[in-house]
Amino acid sequence: MLFGRYEYSVDAKNRVNFPPKFRSEMGETFYITKWLDGCIIGYAEKEWMRIAEILKEKSMVKTRDIQRMLYANAMDVTPDKQGRILIPQYLKAHANITKDVIIIGAGNHIEIWDKISYEEKENSMDFADLEAAMEELEF
Repeated sequence: MLFGRYEYSVDAKNRVNFPPKFRSEMGETFYITKWLDGCIIGYAEKEWMRIAEILKEKSMVKTRDIQRMLYANAMDVTPDKQGRILIPQYLKAHANITKDVIIIGAGNHIEIWDKISYEEKENSMDFADLEAAMEELEF
């Protein structure tokens, strides 16, 4: 399970350190793509293939926009010898990343956020809404 929060800076070549704690679970190569809330999502290959199977089993008419968002913007990444990954410009733009990022573990995936955007999202969480959602899930 992926969990935790790590802060890094993007270098001039659009590379960012990837948390050592996440590397073994994510595997040698994993996939990043656009995601909701203005962040980048990353999946280990096994989880990426599981999602692909789910989408393949559903009506293409109903999933076409999801497939476009995930697949057209996906990139496979492999950390270099220094543990850095490349974030392409189009994903940086989607997530409004300029310099500082926060990489979080979120169970079965990671998310890469612009630091300011993540802090704004975190600070805007309504705990009454979270409580209601947890109750609905019987948490």
